[in-house]
Amino acid sequence: MRVPEAAPEAPPTSGMPPQENEPSEPPQAAEAVVEAPTPPGQSVKVKTTNVDFFYGTFQALNGISIDVPPNSVTALIGPSGCGKSTFLRCINRMNELIDGTRMEGKIEIDGNDVYAPSVDPVALRKDVGMVFQRPNPFPMSIYDNIAYGPKIHGVRGKEELDQIVEQ
Repeated sequence: MRVPEAAPEAPPTSGMPPQENEPSEPPQAAEAVVEAPTPPGQSVKVKTTNVDFFYGTFQALNGISIDVPPNSVTALIGPSGCGKSTFLRCINRMNELIDGTRMEGKIEIDGNDVYAPSVDPVALRKDVGMVFQRPNPFPMSIYDNIAYGPKIHGVRGKEELDQIVEQ
């Protein structure tokens, strides 16, 4: 199993913004560097292989490979901006909602490629939920963000959705 570690960030500074003659280093992509083999006979719930992720030309993730066994607790630990949330959003295809992004590599859940053309992202997100420290709304209206959960679970009536949103 390869476990992602935080990528090195820009060199520490005094906390002051860079001066005109002092270059500002861009953040580097998170990269998986620690390897631990999956024990023989152990099944894998989530498997990522060489996952790279780009925001435009900026590479945020580089070669992330990890096997997560079923019914386990796995922690991704690293400094702000190192790619933890980006990596998690790759697993349930939330990053597809952001223009100009792309993911390379392979992500499987129970042996199924989550980026296969036959996979419905909405159905995937029903099974692969995410809870973030800060609100992480979809790029749509507040109303649509609140109504999203009930809609994907079958609520269709506008009056019922309005009532849910108002609560």
